[in-house]
Amino acid sequence: MNIMWFLPTQGDGHYLGTAIGGRETTFSYIKQIAIAVDELGYSGVLIPTGLFCEDPWTVAAAVAPLTNRLRFLVAVRPGIMQPTVAARMAATVDRISGGRLDVNVVSGGSPPELAADGVFATHDERYQLTGEFIDIWCRLLAGETVT
Repeated sequence: MNIMWFLPTQGDGHYLGTAIGGRETTFSYIKQIAIAVDELGYSGVLIPTGLFCEDPWTVAAAVAPLTNRLRFLVAVRPGIMQPTVAARMAATVDRISGGRLDVNVVSGGSPPELAADGVFATHDERYQLTGEFIDIWCRLLAGETVT
């Protein structure tokens, strides 16, 4: 079994996802948590995506060299970026981290948050888009040319 932790890239507090009892997000704090989680033996960390989060790809690339064995579960939202760009970013972070990248595909849930990023698709449309995104990504990983 793999047990993972969470990098609080939108702040940290007593109640996940709120500012109650919160602590400001700083790179110093994120580094501190990543190093501690690595040293404590957790298998990895979830790096969330969202309107109020730091960019998960940038955080993973910045923290990877500071850790030894920690895996990075980076969240990606189809519709926010093209699958070809996401695949290239993932390949880069995977190389930087020495093969320690895992990807969490998130179709999204909050219409206002998605709209702030320019995604106005319905629930069903988002899941169709996610299917297409994963299909293209798998084809790219298989070495196919995708147009």
